Amino acid sequence: MDSEDEIDFQPSWRGVPGIIILINVYENSKHNIFETAHVATCRLIKQHMRTSSSHNIAVCLYGTEESSTSKFDVTPVKETIPLSVPTLYDYKKLKSLTPTSFTEAKEFKLSDVLWHSSKMFANCKKQLSSRSIIMLTRLDIAPVAVDQKPTLNRASDLIDSNIDIKITNISDHEYAIDPFYEKFLKIANRGMDYVVPKPIGNSTEIEKLMHQESHRHLAVAKLNFEICKDFNIGVSVYTLLKRPGQNYKKNVYLDRESNAVVTSVTKTMKVRVESTDDENSQPKEVPLIKSELLYYQEFGGERIEFTDEEMKAIKNPFGPPMMKLLGFKPARVICKEKWYLKMGYFLFPHEKSIEGSIVAFKALHKACTDMEMVAICIICTRVNSKPIVVALCPSVRPLNLDIDVGFDIIHFPFVESVRDLNLNDDDDNEENSVVCIEDAHKTLMKDILNELKIEYKPDMFEDPKLQSKYRAIEANALDEEDCEPFNDTTIANPERFENIRDDLFEELFGPFSEIALKRPSDKLSSSSGKKQKVDNIDEDLLNLRLKNKKVNDYSVPQLKQILHFKDIKGLPGLTGYRKKELVDLVYEHCSLN
Repeated sequence: MDSEDEIDFQPSWRGVPGIIILINVYENSKHNIFETAHVATCRLIKQHMRTSSSHNIAVCLYGTEESSTSKFDVTPVKETIPLSVPTLYDYKKLKSLTPTSFTEAKEFKLSDVLWHSSKMFANCKKQLSSRSIIMLTRLDIAPVAVDQKPTLNRASDLIDSNIDIKITNISDHEYAIDPFYEKFLKIANRGMDYVVPKPIGNSTEIEKLMHQESHRHLAVAKLNFEICKDFNIGVSVYTLLKRPGQNYKKNVYLDRESNAVVTSVTKTMKVRVESTDDENSQPKEVPLIKSELLYYQEFGGERIEFTDEEMKAIKNPFGPPMMKLLGFKPARVICKEKWYLKMGYFLFPHEKSIEGSIVAFKALHKACTDMEMVAICIICTRVNSKPIVVALCPSVRPLNLDIDVGFDIIHFPFVESVRDLNLNDDDDNEENSVVCIEDAHKTLMKDILNELKIEYKPDMFEDPKLQSKYRAIEANALDEEDCEPFNDTTIANPERFENIRDDLFEELFGPFSEIALKRPSDKLSSSSGKKQKVDNIDEDLLNLRLKNKKVNDYSVPQLKQILHFKDIKGLPGLTGYRKKELVDLVYEHCSLN
């Protein structure tokens, strides 16, 4: 499982993905799958435009009698969007399609459709990193008998040309599939065991499935995982989540008069004075070559200089990207390390780099799961990145993805990243008083927890700011009067509190209404006509403690009472102030002259 060629393996990707979406409209009047497939495809195209994706996507209808839109004069195909990056014009054209826009074919032929798809890929002028065909169809509509064998041959040719064929089963109910599609699915899965796609009738679920199938699936890194000396397995490192802010597009600046894109160029210059006899020689700015550039770091009041090569060696003295196993720990010991708020990775075996990696990876996954252990490793994903200590936690179906074996990569902080804080000084609990909790309050909190239980799904929360921005831009681009509505799942639903006792809830949290959502604050004493009611303050004791610098002996409510008792003009609201801040205010406004 180890060789020099395997260790020297370096992944590289070129080109952009190419996807052809084929929508079956044959016998649409009977099964009515066009409407569901059409809505899902429009959602997919819109999502790619939102993210400015570079995917080349084509949309074709097959099972029709029209050939005027096909570049290759194929009768069963109606080409709606060519194989290119979708534009706003393409989206409008696709959205305007209706069942009356095409004529259903009298007989169903599929071989010409696959040939047409092959020609679209061959005539694409851009370099494609992957080629995929997504078929939206039912599996009980088979081609005519004379066309079945040519269709299987076409499918086999596409698979041999590294063109993936993926089928989405569109239906609202279960039904018996035609035997032809069993042979077709076996060819599409390259002769391996296959699973018949489950029928899907929801356009949102179809759009999500197509988005997964059209994704690049590019790994952050493909590494050799060193288990021990002379024993490596191939692994791929993926990111399942985007970093905060990565969904937002970069602002583009335009010239106000010409509407042209404004670009900026950074140039590094140096000043040179030519050595001539002329006393009036002026300094001259010339470009600075990168090899002449120096870096420095201040240390002890001195500037320590480094060249570009020395800086690279300082930043990464650890060698090429790698991953090494350090040991194992019980999962219960390091569970709190998951709180380290840094975007994690997902580890998956890579059989192409080292043969047998899947078997060894599954064995490691099963051992960690059965023994409830996690693997402690050191990983470096890039040449110019520093190594980090991570834990490999066994994972099954992360984020509801169809992945049975994998590891969540949990980042560990270094010692230098951990802050040594003393939180006892900021404790607002006066004199460490013990609060008695009544049984009725415990019961109330249990009822609240039971009422607010939800079944979490990774796709149940959408960013309201991002979604509202998308819809505002789309409404402007599509000349729509109103923005497309969306369900903001981050807003609390008051109806879920209907079964909670009002008196106990108000006793703990205050009134449950729209007015209660606004946090109350103390008003300025100068703006209020009435003086706030305060208890009697022992001024002699206050003066004594001010003199001896022992104001800290007062509790937080007593400090607030003292500040209100003094009737200080312009006194800010005291809500949320810590004890130390209140003590400083007392010394500032109540000190003896």
